[in-house]
Amino acid sequence: MTRGVLLALLFLFVTPARADLPPIPSLYDDPAPFRAAIAKERLPVGAASLPVTGIGVPHHLLAADLMARGFAPLKGQSYDRVILISPDHFNRTRRPFATTRRDFETVFGRVATDAAAAEALLRAGDLVEDSDLFEKEHGVVSLLPFLKDALPEVPVVALAISIRADRADWDRVLALLRPLVGPRTLVVQSTDYSHYLPPAASLQRDQETLNVIAAGDIEAVTRLISSDHMDSRAAQYIQMRLQEERGSRATVIGSRNSIEYVPHASRTTSYIVTVYSPERAAFPHSYPDQDVVVFAGDLFAGRYLTKPLADPRIAADLVGAVRKLTGGAPLVVNLEGAVLRQPPEGLPDNLHAMHAGLAIPLLKALNVRAASLANNHSHDLGRDGYRESIAVLKAAGITPLVHGAAADLGPLRVVAVNLVGRNDRAGFPVSHPKELGWLCRVPAAPPLLAFVHWGVEYETILRPEERQAAEALHRCGAGIVVGAHSHRGTDLIEAPAGGAYALVPSLGNFLFDQTASRGSGVLLEVRRFRQGTVATRILPLPNLFDRANALMREQD
Repeated sequence: MTRGVLLALLFLFVTPARADLPPIPSLYDDPAPFRAAIAKERLPVGAASLPVTGIGVPHHLLAADLMARGFAPLKGQSYDRVILISPDHFNRTRRPFATTRRDFETVFGRVATDAAAAEALLRAGDLVEDSDLFEKEHGVVSLLPFLKDALPEVPVVALAISIRADRADWDRVLALLRPLVGPRTLVVQSTDYSHYLPPAASLQRDQETLNVIAAGDIEAVTRLISSDHMDSRAAQYIQMRLQEERGSRATVIGSRNSIEYVPHASRTTSYIVTVYSPERAAFPHSYPDQDVVVFAGDLFAGRYLTKPLADPRIAADLVGAVRKLTGGAPLVVNLEGAVLRQPPEGLPDNLHAMHAGLAIPLLKALNVRAASLANNHSHDLGRDGYRESIAVLKAAGITPLVHGAAADLGPLRVVAVNLVGRNDRAGFPVSHPKELGWLCRVPAAPPLLAFVHWGVEYETILRPEERQAAEALHRCGAGIVVGAHSHRGTDLIEAPAGGAYALVPSLGNFLFDQTASRGSGVLLEVRRFRQGTVATRILPLPNLFDRANALMREQD
């Protein structure tokens, strides 16, 4: 017998064909709970969708509706393979990871295992073992009925992670997974979050985790606490690494605690549902357990924007472009100037004034609910202009945000803070970055967002004094600190102090008469969940002044 034939026979012996292996039986007999959850979260026929490259869902059937919510956006999408990553809850694997060649039975029928993918993982025999642990692993089998319903013909490769696996192991398995992740691969992360904590402590840990996810801070994931933050940091790390490499970002569409299902429990488990997509636009579905508010940077509907905004077609085009990004969610803007019923003529360019007859219809069409006047241009026409701006906004049903006062916007509270222009004029409302202790005395229930006018124009990197101010604002209760003034947007969210709060250095321009060569902007989506946690994400924003000018040229 030749050596080649011997090796071939040996391979067949140790790696039997999948048809020779019995499927893993279903842990569940009754399809009714799964059907009920799927029906509750089913999206309308013809609902808009985003391309989805990954999801993160719970595996406790107590939260079956949230599990169904995570899988619902997958219907109608096309995949060749699903990689399902789960903790090894019962410490069954002898290696850092385990997979299986066996198919899975579910209450909705059989889910095929991707044999080629399983074999590829098993070639690293010191890292991944073939295991029967999946017969009892609810981190995998509780998800499979939802997967079968959403993607009935797509094969899956399951990967269970040992609690003993370290970061070097995580990175090694990533190297094995990368060749398996193609354009039509879905990565499913099976994770429950804070465990065994009282509700208040669980809420704090969940918020830290949500901030780390929003920041895409993979290093911070490694510093989170197992069990306190989540049951598998490894699964979170692997998912975020793979999605970062695919250019996808997270939208959190669920954040809930088990106490909502089992009231009065002293120890809880929490659940987060995440959808990853390369498209960064408004998530096309809304849910009854959350509210969305979008924050935008500098808005000045005057000077060189007066003429284009006076054209109804151009104004409507700009409004449509913004609402496509925001999904029509309520907006909060930084209003750079005075809004007057009859602005004086012949003002120099450095004094910002807007005609109320032009600005207010625009703000209302954009669904602006609040406008910050805590900036260095709100007093350009003196105290009388400032007072008139407040009156005009209030008459239009738009909440004016004034320096140092907290406003209740329903889903969250917002305090506007101005740190720019201390030497501009006497009596101008402004604070010093080192003198923000007064915020601790401002009554405001969480979640509290500080909308701060700070920094240096056209600079996107915060100076030490701004970072110290952010820390002071957080110590006084701000869970989110958002900057404006620089005219340039920063396409990132930071999660300082292990995710203790979220920090956005600058939103830049929203609608301002500066071209893309000089100014830029982003939007911040703030999603507040019923339990009080908040998820943030950045939405890209095109230069609206350039867009308006292009439309003007088309009409000439």
